[in-house]
Amino acid sequence: MLKNIIENSINRAVDFLYQNQLPWGEFKTLACWNPFMWGSYFDSSPFITSFVLYSLKDLEQKKVKIMTEKAISFLLEEQEKGGLWRFWTSRNKKRVPPDLDDISTISFVLKLNQVSFDNNLQLILNNRNKDNLFLTFIINKEEKYHFSQLIDKFKDYIDCVVNANVLLYLGQNDPWVSSFINQAIRLDQPCSIYYPKKLALFYMVSRAFKNNVTSLGENKELIIKSTLSYQKENGSFGSDLDTALALNTLFNFDYSGKEIDLGINYLLKRQSANGSWKKSFLFLGPFPWRYYGSEELTTALVIEAMKNYGKNL
Repeated sequence: MLKNIIENSINRAVDFLYQNQLPWGEFKTLACWNPFMWGSYFDSSPFITSFVLYSLKDLEQKKVKIMTEKAISFLLEEQEKGGLWRFWTSRNKKRVPPDLDDISTISFVLKLNQVSFDNNLQLILNNRNKDNLFLTFIINKEEKYHFSQLIDKFKDYIDCVVNANVLLYLGQNDPWVSSFINQAIRLDQPCSIYYPKKLALFYMVSRAFKNNVTSLGENKELIIKSTLSYQKENGSFGSDLDTALALNTLFNFDYSGKEIDLGINYLLKRQSANGSWKKSFLFLGPFPWRYYGSEELTTALVIEAMKNYGKNL
């Protein structure tokens, strides 16, 4: 009975994504000047599409296959020479330098789908500071000229989540990066200006761990305990998005306590008539700061949680 309820919920969510995928294959990114996503507007980017593709992986529905093919075509169209991607698409008038967050998450889902793209591994590996941690932006002479204000402000900043996403793509237990991230989590140090929510950090770290970066499992029990501390009596971990992030983190670390059931039941009740879940922000950026999320992003992350839950039924 419950398995049928989960399958029905996933199917309705897939229908929502299918109906709302943009004609050129992109899944919407919404930007807003406030964390509540009030008055949000479309801000074309390839980034959220990469998350939707990851969350939909392993689903066998025909609609998922169609969406995936369209999304991959969109991502390949936005690729620049050398396997580079920027946060804003060619449809967007705004520009920022290519960044490792977009490059890594997009490259990873293309690799998952066995899609060829320009080899960018050496370019990524070279984009480190003196401590062998990955810098966010890839800066050449042209980028330095056009984005001097942004570069001066953030060129040397090391972001935990960006580094975790790089390891996700590389699939490597890099000792310097893993130590940096693990220490920040262990000492409860803020280490991401682009992802201010701890649940976002935990999800990205657990996702990398699930995909062979086993060195990021050092704080597994600490992350599980901290994640569970966010749960409320109604089963939520905050917003629908936060609840999906928390549940997926727990799944990625093979946790199976009663808190999972409470969280899934909460999300089942929260599904809208059109099959979606409400938008909330996942990340900040680019300068000047805006909050980013969308119904498509939340819905995809909930699908991921429902799919993980259904495997154990």
